[in-house]
Amino acid sequence: MAINKLDDVRLNVKPMFIKMYHEYAFEGPCRFGEGVQLTKEFDLNMAEEKYKSWIKQLKDAMPEDCVNLMEPVVIERDEQFLTTDEALEKLAVDHENVDLYWVGYASRPYDIVLEFAQRYKIPMAITQACCASAITSAECLSRGLEFYSFEAWEDATEYMTVLRARKAIAEMKVLCATRMTSTVSVSSPDSIIDPEKLTEKFGTRFRYVSAHELLDQMSYDDPMENHCTPGRKGLNFDDEDAKEIDRITDDLVGGAGAVEMDKEMVKKSVEAYYSINKFLDAYECNAFTAPCPDLCATRRLNNKKVTFCLNHSLNNEKGVPSACEYDIGAVWSMELLQAIGRRPSYMGNCFTSPIRNGVRAPLPKALFFNPDSVDQKMVDLKQMENVVLTFHSVPNRRWTGFDAPIRPYDIRRFAHSGFGATIRYDFAKDAGQVITMCRIDPTCEKLFVAKGTVVDGIGFKDTNCSEGVFFQVKDSKDFFKKQAAIGNHMPLIYGDFEDQVIELGELLGLEIVQA
Repeated sequence: MAINKLDDVRLNVKPMFIKMYHEYAFEGPCRFGEGVQLTKEFDLNMAEEKYKSWIKQLKDAMPEDCVNLMEPVVIERDEQFLTTDEALEKLAVDHENVDLYWVGYASRPYDIVLEFAQRYKIPMAITQACCASAITSAECLSRGLEFYSFEAWEDATEYMTVLRARKAIAEMKVLCATRMTSTVSVSSPDSIIDPEKLTEKFGTRFRYVSAHELLDQMSYDDPMENHCTPGRKGLNFDDEDAKEIDRITDDLVGGAGAVEMDKEMVKKSVEAYYSINKFLDAYECNAFTAPCPDLCATRRLNNKKVTFCLNHSLNNEKGVPSACEYDIGAVWSMELLQAIGRRPSYMGNCFTSPIRNGVRAPLPKALFFNPDSVDQKMVDLKQMENVVLTFHSVPNRRWTGFDAPIRPYDIRRFAHSGFGATIRYDFAKDAGQVITMCRIDPTCEKLFVAKGTVVDGIGFKDTNCSEGVFFQVKDSKDFFKKQAAIGNHMPLIYGDFEDQVIELGELLGLEIVQA
């Protein structure tokens, strides 16, 4: 299966260098020198030296994991300052594949860049070179054209991560498995109100499939005999799929520290993961979300003995954003984090754990958590202030990169009756780890951004959605108040990427809500 992973997206940067020379030897208010310095040959030689220096600095500054540096285009013009269609068209060759033009100058051809920018409206950038950067930047920005001016090459290098992330979001195509509606999830009505806004504003697209068709074809049955699509060939498993499913199951079970469920039950969840990936491939998608309670209510997940938890864990850790509970806002926010941090994200129910009158507010024991685990955490956390908990049964095995080593993990059942394989990860071992989190609001106008530090974990040896991570933030009251207008599920990644996430949010035109 060949899913176009968003981490493989690169920003196509086209170097554009404009040389100027004087046809005649003369002096004037902006023509200095004497003797050979006033010749055309001298001008062209100096321009070539500037170009060689500039292109080397540009190549050194562009990170290969973010940028595809395209073939440079170079033009010349003389002191008549004519802007010809021929010159503009030469600069524009292959422009349909360019994400960003990088401008370099020898002398003063600023006006030709302005006309090029006005005609083609492709983002442009420049690194400070005397007065050229301010002139070129201001002439474009004042006319509403997208332009970036960097004081130093190091600044340019850093910002390529942000521009690449914007492109990755624009190339995001989410496969949405639906049951009741394609907009409002039973358990995540705080998600995006209108998914088309994500398309209109950021380029993210959506493909929809009936969850019943997905479940029908999650089988080894005759692909022409599926209940929902009789007589139409489905994506059911074939013999080669069966071998790969067995291999993945063996690797997953063999690599786990403890496997507290039957291997055949683990295999059923691997089948769900594999089937979802077949659909992602067929629909040319690179992100996924599906409902939980509204699909659970059909009893088909119970009948098949699967949950989608394992799929979310395995896909997220390989760079395919995958969200629980048909939360489109969460899956989009996960990609925003992954595009910046270049590492897997984790999502879950998120709420503060305040202390009032010396007593910590209790966790919902009966609904999610093992009472003994909760009691122990109340002791472990003591009187620690500003604590927040995020929990779901979809942690990763990799945290610092999609190719990072797999960390120790267990496999435990989701359901007490023994089905629904889940990855279990001991977050307590990562105490002190800085995390960054964000979430887009339901109107697609605001982006919640926060940073915290891991202090403990919960649910490592338990069932269902009890797997969680406790972290400390600057001010939990402020966190709670601001999150209340944004939504429940709060995706996070390991590492301090707060500044870059804010930069990307601002680039996307979102109001930043920082907690």
